[in-house]
Amino acid sequence: MADSAARRPLRVVMLINLFMPEVFAGGEQQCLRLSRALLARGLEPVILTSRSRRDTAAVEVMQGVEVHRLWCPVEPQKGGRHLGASLSWMRKVGRWIDARRDRIDLIHCHHAKLNAWIGVRAARRIGVPCVVKLGSAGPNFDFRSLEKKRFVYGRLAAREIRDGASAFVGTSAEMMDDLRGYGIGPDRLVHIPNGVEPPDTGREEGRSLGSMMRLGNGERLVLFAGRMERQKNVETLLKAFATVAAQQIPARLVLLGDGACLDAHRRLADRLGLAGSIRFAGRVDTVGDWLEAADLFVLPARAEGMSNALLEAMAHGVPQVVSAVSGNTDLVAGGRTGWLYAPPEDAGALAGVLAEALTCPPERLAAMARASRERVRAGFSMDAVADRHAALYRSLISGGEAYANVA
Repeated sequence: MADSAARRPLRVVMLINLFMPEVFAGGEQQCLRLSRALLARGLEPVILTSRSRRDTAAVEVMQGVEVHRLWCPVEPQKGGRHLGASLSWMRKVGRWIDARRDRIDLIHCHHAKLNAWIGVRAARRIGVPCVVKLGSAGPNFDFRSLEKKRFVYGRLAAREIRDGASAFVGTSAEMMDDLRGYGIGPDRLVHIPNGVEPPDTGREEGRSLGSMMRLGNGERLVLFAGRMERQKNVETLLKAFATVAAQQIPARLVLLGDGACLDAHRRLADRLGLAGSIRFAGRVDTVGDWLEAADLFVLPARAEGMSNALLEAMAHGVPQVVSAVSGNTDLVAGGRTGWLYAPPEDAGALAGVLAEALTCPPERLAAMARASRERVRAGFSMDAVADRHAALYRSLISGGEAYANVA
C-alpha cells in the first residue's frame, strides 16, 4: 500500500461525530479548513460524520470537500439511554469504511470520542494507519471525558483508542502533557496546533457593525464568540462585565453563539442589570465582520484545546482577554498580544484585567493588534498546519515514526 500511495493522491477519511450545518463549533471548522487545505495540496480528504435532522443532506460537497453523513437520531457520543442509536451509527461507519477499504489510505479521527473508537477498530481491520486529534485538555481531556461516559463501553473505548491509534495530535502544550500522562509514548505523539486562514473582511465593513451598536463617546466594543455551554464560562464573563459597568468604564459587550445555556445567560444578564450594555447576537455567519468591529476579544473558558475563535480574533488583530487554560496560554502572549487571568471562574480577576484593557491607551491596543496578527502568521497559519499533517500522513503510511519525522 505504501508504494501505491506514493504514486497517487493520499485518500484520507476525516471521521468526526458532528459536523456543520448541525453543529458549528471550532472543532468542526478546523476539520473543514484542514480538509480544504489538504485538498489544495493534492490529497483527497472525505469527511464522514452524522446527521440527526432529516433536512440535512446525506452527501454534499462543501467548499470543495466531499461530506458523507450517516443517520443517527441523537449525537453519536451521547451514550446512556441513547446507547442503541450510538452503536447503530458506529456500525454504519464501520460498514461505510469496509465498503471503501480499497479507496482509503488513512483514517483521521477528530477528537477521541466514539468516532475514534470505531476509527481505530476500522483502521486495524482494513490495514491503514489511524490518527487521533484530541479536542480538549485539562478538566475536559478527551480520554477522561470518555471514561466517565455512563455506559459500559467507556473505559474499553478509551483503552482501545489509546493502544490502537498510530499517532495522536495534540494542539497545546498542556494537551501533550495530558497525553504523556495517559501513557502514550513519544513515538506516537505529534504537536501540531490549530490553524487559521487570513481574514477575508475589511476593517471598514466590520466597523459598520460597530456603528449599528450605537457606541457612545469613548465606548469600546468587547466581543465573545463561542458555544453557550458550561465549558465557555459565560456566566463569569457576565458577572465581571457587571463589575466593569458599575465602575462606569465605557464599554459594550456582544456575545455571538447559541447553545444549551443561552436562555440561562440571558436571565443572568437581566438580573445583573446589563440589558442596556450587552447584546446576545446569537449564531451569525459574519463572525469576521464582528471581529473587525471589536476592540477586545474575551474568552473566559474553563477548558480548551485550542480555540478557533481565539485564533480568528488574533488573525484579525483583536487584543485578547482570556483565561489561563490550555490553548489560550499557547496563543496569547501576556502583555504583548493581550491579557491572561486565572483561575477561570474568578469574576473579580477577570473584571480587573477587563478594566485594565478597556482603559489602556489606544496606541497600546494598536501595538497589541499588530503583535497578534504577526504571531498568527508566524506560527499558526493553516498552510503550515496542513503541511505538517500531510507530512505526518506520509510518514505513517510509509511506516516511519510520526514524531521523528514531523514534530
